[in-house]
Amino acid sequence: MEVATPEIRLLKPDEWAAFRRIRLRALADTPQFFGSTLAEARARTEGDWRRALADRAQFLAESAGVELGTVAGMPDPERDGVHLISMWVAPQARGTGVSDRLVRAVLDWAAAGGHRVVRLEVAERNTFAERLYLRNGFVRTGVSGAMAPGDPRREFEMEWRLPRSGLSHRS
Repeated sequence: MEVATPEIRLLKPDEWAAFRRIRLRALADTPQFFGSTLAEARARTEGDWRRALADRAQFLAESAGVELGTVAGMPDPERDGVHLISMWVAPQARGTGVSDRLVRAVLDWAAAGGHRVVRLEVAERNTFAERLYLRNGFVRTGVSGAMAPGDPRREFEMEWRLPRSGLSHRS
């Protein structure tokens, strides 16, 4: 299936239903790569979804009214940077560049906010995601751990640093 170049836009708290829809799709499609579960997400209230959108920059990729992917950037004041979370692209949009455009949206948002570092965690054996982040300038930090308390699945940290000369992730 050919996917037209999607619009990447920042969701507002009033768009909580779109956020809920895409998050539920992500958790149903690839639950092994997320620290939260579909059941947990289904149990969230409208207020929970609105608060989540108020606390982060949640981007949505959309083409012709079809939601194709999402990613978020959250300020990480304890580590003086931004945390990239909740990355997901719909199966029909994989391999089309949507994932790179979503990552760039977070990197641009972080840089515009004066942040020089973006960190994320990748589930072990998620080679597609790791390749995505590597080609966008992320490197492994050497930090790893459980995906969630008591969860045997492992993840490792990667980070991107804004070069002194400006944004190097643009092509």
